[in-house]
Amino acid sequence: MSKVSQRVAGGRRAGIFASAVAIAASAGAAAAQGATAMEMAADKPLVRLGLELRAALADTLGAAAAMPSMISAAIAGRAGDNPDWLPATLAVLAASLIAGSFALLAGERWLFARLLPARPPQATRAARISRLIARAFAMLLAIALFYVVALAVAFLLASHHAAGRVTLLIGLQSVGILLLLRIVLSAVLAPGNGAIRMLALDDASAASLYRWLVATGAVAALTVALHEWLDAMDLDPGGHRLLATLSVGLTCLLLSAVAVAHRGALGRLLSGGSAGGDNDRRRVLQRLWLPLLLLYFLAAFIVSSGRILLEREAALGLVAAPVLAGLIWAAAYGLMVLVIDRLLLPRLDSDAQQTRRSEDLVRAEEAAGELPDHEAVAAQAAAEAADAEGQRSPYRALLDHGAAILSAVIALGYVLSRWGIDPRDETSILGNLFEIGVVTFIAYMCYRAVELTIDRQIGRERGQSGGRSEDMEIGGVGESRLATLLPIFRHFLLITIVVIGGMIVLSQVGIDIAPLFAGAGVVGLAVGFGSQALIRDIFSGAFFLIDDAFRKGEYIDLGSVKGTVEKISIRSMQLRHHNGPLNTVPFGEIKHVKNFSRDWAVMKLAFRVTYDTDVEKMRKLIKKFGESLMQHPDYGPKFLQPVKSQGVTALEDSAMIVRVKFMTRPGDQFELRKVVYSGIRDLCEANGIHFAHREVTVRVAQDPSDPRQFSDAEKQAIAGAVRPLLEQPAATNPLTDASESR
Repeated sequence: MSKVSQRVAGGRRAGIFASAVAIAASAGAAAAQGATAMEMAADKPLVRLGLELRAALADTLGAAAAMPSMISAAIAGRAGDNPDWLPATLAVLAASLIAGSFALLAGERWLFARLLPARPPQATRAARISRLIARAFAMLLAIALFYVVALAVAFLLASHHAAGRVTLLIGLQSVGILLLLRIVLSAVLAPGNGAIRMLALDDASAASLYRWLVATGAVAALTVALHEWLDAMDLDPGGHRLLATLSVGLTCLLLSAVAVAHRGALGRLLSGGSAGGDNDRRRVLQRLWLPLLLLYFLAAFIVSSGRILLEREAALGLVAAPVLAGLIWAAAYGLMVLVIDRLLLPRLDSDAQQTRRSEDLVRAEEAAGELPDHEAVAAQAAAEAADAEGQRSPYRALLDHGAAILSAVIALGYVLSRWGIDPRDETSILGNLFEIGVVTFIAYMCYRAVELTIDRQIGRERGQSGGRSEDMEIGGVGESRLATLLPIFRHFLLITIVVIGGMIVLSQVGIDIAPLFAGAGVVGLAVGFGSQALIRDIFSGAFFLIDDAFRKGEYIDLGSVKGTVEKISIRSMQLRHHNGPLNTVPFGEIKHVKNFSRDWAVMKLAFRVTYDTDVEKMRKLIKKFGESLMQHPDYGPKFLQPVKSQGVTALEDSAMIVRVKFMTRPGDQFELRKVVYSGIRDLCEANGIHFAHREVTVRVAQDPSDPRQFSDAEKQAIAGAVRPLLEQPAATNPLTDASESR
């Protein structure tokens, strides 16, 4: 080759080498940039979590194909000098479970016969809950007997193989967990025993739900036992995660199937036992609970699978958390109800209470020397117990409501704890919400207790004052002073509870409430200067109420307006006129009060008799009539003083005006007025006493010798001249009846 050719070839090789160096350099720079980008992305928490999940998922899926070989290797690695240890251990486990099951059934039958005698349970809640607790205690003792027998058989038949003993303990442990779940489900659902069931479920739904949940628990216990057993056999971590994920997924599917299959019964249970829901809130809850629960199961499966792949804690309890929370709520609520009915507010209408009361009444009658009528005594005891229980029932309903809220909080706290959230952590927002909820709950219970107590006292006071008769026109007896003041005191006390609770909540949120008090003082001073009329009304009303000038239900006259007091507020009151209008009067505008409903009322009635009437005879007749009314069984108790004659009070052209009077309780005078008028009319008719008609004699100047008679037109003209006199108002017309009420 010539030198020129050698130079050309050498130049080409140099160019190719330079290009290769440049390409390698650029590739190295790109790789360095990619590595730097990956490192920067890995610094972000979400990206780093995604990378860890992807790596763990790839490792887990890679272990799926080798799972049988890994399990065989794990079993063989534990064989030692006994290659058939697993079949032998399973046989011993089966024998132990069979022997323990016989002991369990025999123990339950014997304990049920001793602790739960065959008698019809009482209808009270406490009796039913006590029977459920006794039944659960008997089942728990039977489980203890099961373990004694099963462990004895296992240790007698089992070899000294270490892996075999671990297998036996894991198997017995999983069966024990299933038996404990059976106790809880039996106490909550009471399948086949609707007489003591506390939940609003029919027998078919309760039995079906019990079977489904026990079967789901059995599958979950089996998968968890297999998971723990393979973990004890030192299974590969990838295979371990795969089995745990499959266990969570299978549990989610089974619980979702239980919810869908029993959606009708569970929906009615959540809506308070009503098939259609009696308000909007319950209808919305009945429509949304199933989709929300299914979404929860899906979210729990995703989060649990992620925790399993990342080998985090609290991975297996998220799926079953709502089911266990429901069982916890039912158990806690039942125990609280038992405490309420047995300790706080014992029921007075139970059979035992009525029996004791009947025995006390019988002894009292025997001590008085009377022959007791046992049927009448039992009826009286039942009536007294029902009345006493009716007075306690509002407070029991309030305590039941509080027990339901507390049980729901406990169940919610369990669910949050399974998610790794501590509601008692004061540094978190949830911890502050928990404290706010406690304050709100206490304030709500105090609010309702005060409201119930005062409302009951108001009802008792109104019942003692009696109802208003339809014959009472005005002036009826009003309510007691306590019944008048209690509504105002109730509003003041309830507002105080709300304000104090709000202040505590604001302080828990972190707001300094000290400036609020200072600002309230300044605002109150400004309002005081700008609202002098309001302050005058408030203080005037306070002094009127202190003086007991009027009460609710009384008929009063304020000068410009009068009527029955219907409502009393802080600054005004409302008066209902006897014709219907409702008047609102500020206290500051009241100058004087005339009360028609206090102590007594005097009714004066006037009537007209002819001049030939024997006044003394009429006085005696009226006296006898008044005495007969005092002896009347219906009207007599309403008279404070009998009907008396006041004699002739006025003389007119055509009649004598005779007046009678009587004294009654306020409001009864109008009913008795009708009786007195009717009685006097009958009395006068029976004794020949005639009432005088209104007459006006018109004298017309006319010649006596003139035989001409008046024409019709002249007669009408004469009558028209007299008519204005007859049609004058009672205040100015001396011919009308005179009556007076004081």
